[in-house]
Order: sequence, then structure tokens, then C-alpha cells
Amino acid sequence: MTVRELNRTLLLRQMLLERKRMPVVRAVARLVALQAQYAPSPYVALWSRLEGFRKERLTKALASGSIVKGGSLRTTLHVMAAAEFPYLVSAYIESQRGRQKGLRVDVEALRAAVPDVPLSNAELFELGYRVLGTDDRWTVAFAYRALPFVRTTPTGPWPHTKPSPFTLWRAPLPDAEESAARVVRAYLATYGPATRNDIQHFTNFRVRQIAPTLEGLPEEDGLFDVPRGQRASARLRAPVRFLPAYDSIILAHKDRSRIVPEEYVDAVFNRKNTTTKNTFTVDGFVAGSWRVERSRGRWQLSLEPFAPLPARARREVEAEGERLVAFYEST
Repeated sequence: MTVRELNRTLLLRQMLLERKRMPVVRAVARLVALQAQYAPSPYVALWSRLEGFRKERLTKALASGSIVKGGSLRTTLHVMAAAEFPYLVSAYIESQRGRQKGLRVDVEALRAAVPDVPLSNAELFELGYRVLGTDDRWTVAFAYRALPFVRTTPTGPWPHTKPSPFTLWRAPLPDAEESAARVVRAYLATYGPATRNDIQHFTNFRVRQIAPTLEGLPEEDGLFDVPRGQRASARLRAPVRFLPAYDSIILAHKDRSRIVPEEYVDAVFNRKNTTTKNTFTVDGFVAGSWRVERSRGRWQLSLEPFAPLPARARREVEAEGERLVAFYEST
């Protein structure tokens, strides 16, 4: 497949060629997990993919528990469909098992000590220091990675930047090997075709967690895919789309050339603190960054193309940007 064919296939599977009418829970499950340490990110990610998406749809789903927010892939905060969270977190915990064994602490004692009430980050660490008998912050942090925590209902006004407390997921987790297989297949269905390195980059799973699933899957030139995976023609038109910081499509591949041109990688990624900018696409590829800030009671959009845009593309970016501001302004 050419880079352009990979690009259009990725956009098709990501619902970025055409917004879809779809329940928010189904959309989140299809996208595997949406990174959420920057509070507006999952909202903007869904707005760019779903027809008529409103903020309250995700907020209500989080409040009802049909979608959860918690640490999983790459030890970062994501929103995930509650039905898929046990598989994601089971495979994630398994990927951390080597580090946890080296701690030589009693994780089960820590699990038993966590009360069935929401706890702040500070309260969790205070509990961890006491139960594990250590004052080493990293030891406590890595011990907690062996336990499945989710955040409580978002607090405060949108974009809900105030961190909500943690609760421990008490339901049994599925088999770790089966869970990894499920996550890898879901990843390929939505982000594939992809290489083994791409899968490891997105999930941070161990090679032993990934390899068994790839056996028997279609493979061409090192790119694995699910059977009958969607493909798109390189000739398809790709509309302008605004992507939030940490959008999964930006982080999904070790080789990001199918979405981020090589000459723009340093403009998109801050390698010192592993952050990414909000970006917009032109002709399917990242072409600039954007920022929305509150000023004089209104949201104001700033655009920064990485290179001069043709007049028509500039008009399309500005028109989609106006729709983004309207989304920010909406209740």
C-alpha cells in the first residue's frame, strides 16, 4: 500500500472521511480508547467523527458508567467503553507485571486496603505509603499500576479540567492473554494495516502479548490486518478535520508518515515532555496546529499552518474552525 492509500484507509476506519451517526459508546469502543489527560481531547475527537455530537453525550455516558475514564494503554488516562475496559486494563496490567514483581511489595494487601469510596490522588498515595511500608513515591505508583482504577463522574463545568477522584474497579478481570488478543484485533480493525512495531507502540504491550494474535492474520510487506479489513482508494477526497492534542490517530503508529508528514513531526510532537499539539488536516494529512482560548467571555481560535495554504484549503480550514468554535461555545 502507498502512503496515500494507508492515509485514506486510516481516515475511513477512523470516521474522518465522513462523520457518522452512531451512539457515543459504540464510537468509543470502535476507537479502542481515546486519550484524555487533556480534558477537552475526547470531546473534540468525537465531534470530528460523529454527526451532531454534543458534549453532554460523552459527559452523560461517563456519569452513567457506560463509558469510563482510567489509566490503561501506555499508562495514560483514556476514556473507554465500560464493556471494553476490563480487557484493556487486564492486558495493560499484564504488560506491567515484570516491573511489579521487582517491587517486592504486597499488591493484594494494597487492593484490600482500598476503600469503596472515591479517593483523591493524594489520599491514594497516603494509603499506599502506609500499607506498603515505604516512603518511595515510585514504588507506590508502580504498585497501583497493578490495580484497575477508574475516575468518578466529571466535576465542574466543561471542559472538566478539575481531576475527579479514583475508585477501584471491583469486578473480576478477564484472562490477560485473551484480553491482549482482543485489544490487538480491535486496534488493527481501526488503525490498521499496521506493523508489529506500530501495535507495540500504541499498546505498550510486551512482544509475547502481541505475537500469538498475529499468527494467521493477513499480512503484506510487514503490515498486519484483520480479515476483510476496510480499504480506501488513494483518490478519495479527505475533508479538513480538527484533531485534539493526543488524538489516538496521531499516536497510533511508530511510523507516523500516514498522517503526519515527516517535515512536520517536530512541529507536532514535543519530545522533551511527550506532548502533542492540537492539529488540523488538509487533504488527509496534518498541515498545522490550532489553539482555542477563552477571551472576554468567548472562545477564540488561533490557527498556525505549518506552510502556506492554498486559498481554497485556507477557506475550508477557517470554515471548519468556525464550526469548532461553535462546538466550544455550545452548552
